[in-house]
Amino acid sequence: MPVPPVENPLVTVEEWLDEAVRGAIQRHPNAMTLATVDAASTPSARVILIKDLSRSEGYATFYSNYQSRKAMELEHNANAAGVLHWDKLGRQIRFEGPVVRTPEGESDAYFATRPTGSQINAWVSAQSCPIENLAELERRATDKAHDFGLAAKQTDAEASQKGVCVPRPPFWGGYRFWFSAVELWLEGQDRFHSRLRYERTLTPMGAYAFTSGTWTCERLQP
Repeated sequence: MPVPPVENPLVTVEEWLDEAVRGAIQRHPNAMTLATVDAASTPSARVILIKDLSRSEGYATFYSNYQSRKAMELEHNANAAGVLHWDKLGRQIRFEGPVVRTPEGESDAYFATRPTGSQINAWVSAQSCPIENLAELERRATDKAHDFGLAAKQTDAEASQKGVCVPRPPFWGGYRFWFSAVELWLEGQDRFHSRLRYERTLTPMGAYAFTSGTWTCERLQP
């Protein structure tokens, strides 16, 4: 059965993602491959986790170190591509569009929900940079925990009991991946896959948002 066209493709994206989450078809059904390019136009890709999906505005939120390789590449070229793939469902979603940072308050709110150990590790890991010995990271984590009045490998409950709230590092936060193009792909018999490609224009509106045009849709051959 072909994918039926809809006015807003994010409606279908949300439905497919919710179904993948409910079905527990894989450990991280919200895992998306994100591709970026550097100053020499060399591509790189990695898997990130979608933490929020705005159906009405059309963007996905993920979080990272702002000094990581992908962050440096996005500073040079904000355009990215992403893919969600659920093999057991025979479904794939492709995204294209610009990536901007989230408002600081939004990053603060999400960081506060992370486990204490993850919060500490966000402070001490210079993401994407070389390191000779992982024991160095352990030492940094222990020292940073002590800086906040915590013991090494403090549990969330113990940190809460002490009244300790680990602040978000200024070099860590969220990104909004705004979609200028979305392709819905549904596996078909004899490789007659169903593909719908949606496109819209995006016009920057401040540091975090865009105004958008109407989605257009065309069916693609497999």
